[in-house]
Amino acid sequence: MNDIFNTARHIVGTPQDHLHDTHLFSAAWATMKAARGQGFDPQRLHPQHLIGHPAPDPEPLDRTLIRVGETVRSYAAKQGYRIQRRHAA
Repeated sequence: MNDIFNTARHIVGTPQDHLHDTHLFSAAWATMKAARGQGFDPQRLHPQHLIGHPAPDPEPLDRTLIRVGETVRSYAAKQGYRIQRRHAA
């Protein structure tokens, strides 16, 4: 019986590893609640409990190149290199 609770605790503790099967997560959640003597209504478990915030959209390529070029030029200037602007990134 302890093995079931340990498995359920692992699943509930690391939901990101089990997002492919929400039924597994719901069953583990119900097991944890039952172990505490609490009731569980799976209809109240909404997706926001399972999925984190989406990653931000990637930065457009032209802005990325400008930002990286500025970073490289500032680093080169700090190191004492004398670089013409058209030759650096």
